[in-house]
Amino acid sequence: MLDHQPVWVNIDLPTKRYTVHRECIYTNKMCETPYKGVGKLKRDGGWIRFRNAEAAKKRLQEEYGQFELIIHCE
Repeated sequence: MLDHQPVWVNIDLPTKRYTVHRECIYTNKMCETPYKGVGKLKRDGGWIRFRNAEAAKKRLQEEYGQFELIIHCE
């Protein structure tokens, strides 16, 4: 995974999944819902943008260490 490209992370709180995406079909279709935010977390999680994969992985280690890491787009 190249670390200089921006990534989106889908943080899913109920399933404890932390899914890293580059621009793909999922990021193109992401939208705010009552329980998941875009750019912010809500009750069930949300989509958060990071400057690169390294920053996303650092956040995972700091705050979501018990979550499953899924690299969707490489």
